[in-house]
Amino acid sequence: MSNPKRSGNPATRANSPSTTPDRGHSALRARSRPLLVRLSRLPKLVIPAVMLACMLIGLAAPLPVALVALALATAFVAWLAVLSWPVLDVKGKFVRGLMLGLVVGSAVARVNGWL
Repeated sequence: MSNPKRSGNPATRANSPSTTPDRGHSALRARSRPLLVRLSRLPKLVIPAVMLACMLIGLAAPLPVALVALALATAFVAWLAVLSWPVLDVKGKFVRGLMLGLVVGSAVARVNGWL
């Protein structure tokens, strides 16, 4: 008996029992949907450019401005990670965690004067 191949489509995987989100996650997804639709209509390079700008400001600007930029970047990355977590494979979860760790690590380094 062969093992059926797992779908690469997150919408298909989202209905499997192991990835069914709880009520709180469903409410967050429902509240986030209008913003996600608006973000998806932007040109493809806008979001990466804004994230790059936030990171550069976070690394180079005076500390109060840097912390605001890094907080925005952290909140955005965390929000996307929470929304996508139930349908990600291990590699995707690792990448989201790594991104979040890099942004938070940058903030910690700035506060401690390491950068």
